[in-house]
This record gives sequence, structure tokens and C-alpha cells, in this order.
Amino acid sequence: MSKVGANDSFFDLGGHSLIAVRLFAMIKKTYRVEFPISVLFQAPSIAKCAAMIAERTGIDSESGTGDGDAARPASRRFTHLVAMHEGEGARKPPFFMVAGMFGNVLNLRHLAHLLGADRPFYGLQARGLLGDAAPHATIQAAAADYIAEIKAVQPHGPYLLGGFSGGGITAYEMAQQLRASGDEVSVLVMLDTPLPVRPALSRRDKALIKLAEIRRKGPGYLAEWAGNRLRWELEKRARHGTGSDASGPPQFHDAEIEAAFRTAVASYDLRPWAGPLALFRPPLDRQWRVTGGQWVSAAREYVLPDNDWTQSAENLRVTEVPGDHDSMVLEPNVRVLARHIRDCIATAEQQTVTPRSGAPDWRAATAAE
Repeated sequence: MSKVGANDSFFDLGGHSLIAVRLFAMIKKTYRVEFPISVLFQAPSIAKCAAMIAERTGIDSESGTGDGDAARPASRRFTHLVAMHEGEGARKPPFFMVAGMFGNVLNLRHLAHLLGADRPFYGLQARGLLGDAAPHATIQAAAADYIAEIKAVQPHGPYLLGGFSGGGITAYEMAQQLRASGDEVSVLVMLDTPLPVRPALSRRDKALIKLAEIRRKGPGYLAEWAGNRLRWELEKRARHGTGSDASGPPQFHDAEIEAAFRTAVASYDLRPWAGPLALFRPPLDRQWRVTGGQWVSAAREYVLPDNDWTQSAENLRVTEVPGDHDSMVLEPNVRVLARHIRDCIATAEQQTVTPRSGAPDWRAATAAE
């Protein structure tokens, strides 16, 4: 096996979120500086991470001492905006994609590169992913903070927005706020985004599902169901009763972000959207047939071909893509998804005037001020 070099990419070496968390915990312990793991898109190699640490601490990355690059201006950093792919010299408007419910953008990196080398791609990560900041309490507040950062990169529309899973709800609210302020949103994409509040299963349908499982598995199903329910209750109590363990290994604040997001969507006022909306979803998961000819998925949710968005978005277009909820954004399925999104953008750009000629170069806009 060949040795890992200082210029080898973290991602090319198979790096993932948990490794990244451990890496930056070690950096924090050694150098007393804290970075979100999303900086790996800016500094994916050991050499670039060393330069980043030197920039923050003033330590010379070559000698390990001295002021080194302390006088060099720091590159601009954002709380939410992550430059996952900045394009190669082109001035095409960027695409902004909100991360899923847990706020981590790393699973979107394949999509970022496949949308094209000539179009910048920015992920939007949740507040509180790491560090002490509290997650957003409302979808409206999250959308407003995200908009403030994307306007630092692209001051004027038309905007290209998207969201993965629950992040699609925040992208939907961003589109509403941008439109209300006079900005144009030419593309709004949702990747298997559910409604903020999905219809609960009726008692009759729950009973039909249990009956179907008893017929399939026999009386042992009832003991299996009771065991699963007990485990779920114990895990829920453990998550909410112990809180974050400061003495344990560093981790994302998944439980806190999930709890805040679920509270936020439960009170979100879903207003109609008259603009274009493209929903991409995996094949329907029809597990149980229940009352009225409806179907229920393995996740025990009603199966709706449009994820029930037609009632709020009259110009909804639904496209089925390969994979499941998680793997649709991963190789190899993401290639089909990326092709459809590229087509969606191309159609919108043919119908929309280009941004004003005085708009700044997208790459230069993220440089140090």
C-alpha cells in the first residue's frame, strides 16, 4: 500500500464525517483552534490544513514556530455557506443547496461536482453543527440567515436553490423570502423533501398493518413489535436524558439539531408557491395497502407520489430517480440526479435574463475583504 502524501485529498482517501470530526478535534486539542469540518472542501489535504492552521495561529507551517503568515489577511469564512465547488473561471450563477435535517453537507459533495466544473456549488449547513451555537428555532430564522450569506456571494437574482430532504423546506422558505423582497428565484429543487407536517396514520390503518404482519410472520410478530417499541423508548430517553457527553469523543450535535428542526417544522406556516418547483424522489416504497387504496411505506408513512406538495405548489414537477432517500445523492445514483438538475437549470436559464452585467465575479466575491 502506498504512503499517504501531504497533498493527497481527504475525500479521495475515503474520508468521511466521523473521521473528519476526530481530525478536527485533534487540531483543536493541539492548536486550540476550532474549524467546522466543512473547511475540508477548502483544505482537503494535510498541506492545506497545515496552511489553514498557520493562518489562524500565526505558526509557520514549515518551521512550526514564529509568526509566519500571521500578517496575511484571513480568507472569508461563513457560518452556513460552504464552498463545495467554486467553478473553473466561469461566471455562471452558483447553485445553493441546503443540507438535510441534520445539517451536514458532506453527503452532497458528489452532486456538487457533477453539476458541472463551470458552476459554483455552495452547501448550506445548520447552525450548531459543531461548537456551542444553538440551532435555529424557526424555519424562517434559518432561511433569513442563509439568505444573508448567499447574498454576500451573489447579491442579486435570479437564484438557483435546492434542499435535500428536510433542507428542502428551508429552501422553500428562502424562495418565499427572496421573492417577497423582489428577487427572482428561477430554480427551486427539492430532493425527496416531505411536507413539514405529514398526515399521521389512522388507527384503522395501524391495525391493518399489524394484522398484515401477523399473517406474514405469525404470532411472534407481536413480541417483535413490543421489543422494538421498548428499545425505541429506551434510546429516546438516553438521548434526551444524558445530553452531550463532553468527556466522550467529539461528534455532531445531531440530537439537538434534529429536535430543533422537528419543533421548527411543526410550527412552520406553509404558504403557497406559484413559481416552478422540481421534486426529485426515489421509487415509491409501497409496503402495506390500507384503507381507501392508500399505501404505507416501510417507515410507516403514507406513500404519496408528489410527497403531497401539489396542494401548495401549483407548478410542481415530479421526477423519479434511482436509489433510496439516502443513496439518491451518492454514487452511482447521483449521476442521474445531477443530469436532471442540470437540465432543470438549463431550461430556467433559457427563460430568464442573465444577472446584471455589473454583478461581481462569483469567485472574487468570496475572497478576503
